[in-house]
Amino acid sequence: MVESKKKVGLIGFGRFGALLAKLLSKDYQPVISDERDLSEQVQAAGFPWADLATVMQQDTVFLVVPISRMQNLLRDISALSRPGQVLIDVASVKTSIRDWMIQELPSSAKILNTHPMFGPDSYKRDRDLRMVVCPTRIDPETEKLWRGVFESWGCRLIDLEVEEHDRLAARSQGITHFVGRVMKGMNIQPTAVDTHGFRQVHHVVEETCQDTEELFHDLQFYNPYTAEMLTDFSRSVHAVKARVYRPDSPPEVIGYQGIPGSFSEEAARNYILNENLGNIETKPCLSSRGVMESLSRYEIDRGIIAMENARGGVVHESIHALAQARCKVRSMFHIQVNQCLITKAGLDPKEITEVRSHPQALKQCSQFLKKNYSHIPHIEAEDTAEAARKLHLGEYSHTTGVIAPARAAEIYELTLCKIGIQDLKDNQTLFLVVERTGTPI
Repeated sequence: MVESKKKVGLIGFGRFGALLAKLLSKDYQPVISDERDLSEQVQAAGFPWADLATVMQQDTVFLVVPISRMQNLLRDISALSRPGQVLIDVASVKTSIRDWMIQELPSSAKILNTHPMFGPDSYKRDRDLRMVVCPTRIDPETEKLWRGVFESWGCRLIDLEVEEHDRLAARSQGITHFVGRVMKGMNIQPTAVDTHGFRQVHHVVEETCQDTEELFHDLQFYNPYTAEMLTDFSRSVHAVKARVYRPDSPPEVIGYQGIPGSFSEEAARNYILNENLGNIETKPCLSSRGVMESLSRYEIDRGIIAMENARGGVVHESIHALAQARCKVRSMFHIQVNQCLITKAGLDPKEITEVRSHPQALKQCSQFLKKNYSHIPHIEAEDTAEAARKLHLGEYSHTTGVIAPARAAEIYELTLCKIGIQDLKDNQTLFLVVERTGTPI
């Protein structure tokens, strides 16, 4: 009498679920369930169909559902799980899945996290079938049993911590799928002059875009290292793009310290005019550090920061930002800075109870403040125009006065009480134009 095969549960019968059922059927009898009614397809493939409760009666259950649905499934099966039962997942992302399984399943359940590094399309032609194994919570004997099963499929097993798996996967599987979708969005098609290299690249599109949009989204969204990978990818794209253009090509975006209405915005406008750069985009970065970060993220091509004022001295914020960043100074120039006292409409300047502005502006107007407002607090702000904006929004007291450019009063609907309150009539500020190192732009 031929002994019947031992049953194993399988939840999820998508494209990979169907492949996994076929692989398991060499030694086991898969009992299959899915949130969709796939009973006809399952039975046509030669496997028994069952409800979730029946599948959860098996000693080992494979979880083959999309990552975004995994946590809800684990909550559903938690009460159905039996002590000593083995739960095995095969998802492309491991850290989130591991955490959910520990959180949702009873402590008596055994957990084996895996990632088969092949799919329904690559299984037959891949000569190096690999499978990542992360033994999260499982006894050595059971782990050895399933390792033997995976190896019988022809898999080379790779032991990794879940965090290391996700870090590596973001820069291999993750970027491959991302590039495939980007190329598909460009509608790149074979041509009569295709090179062998192009055909290989186009194969990436064909390979990755057969998967569902849900799988692509989950693969990227639930991997904690995707954001870092995409930032590096974007940075590299911009760096390569920069090498295509001549060194004298104009920048596409100029960033500046401050917000609209600040002296740095005025400096940026003057720079664009004097360099004949035309109508190009500008980006407010609030601080010198913000300018440096935007440069490093390739959000801007050049940055403009205040460096030194004739009365206020060196701008320490810019010194610190320069010390912590990798950039080079392209050029420098001065502008005349006229500081203004600005208030809410209808406020008598004698009723001002505090004055707020950037530390440089407070220094540049120290004599004016000592003469007129020595009896009230002088409070530092991130930026002159930002102080005006916050007064406009009601984030400061109605009786606050701010020191800012005249343009800030216009933009933020405030009253210009006094113009030119700086100590020096010729109040020049030196601005630097900075750019990334290692690129022609």
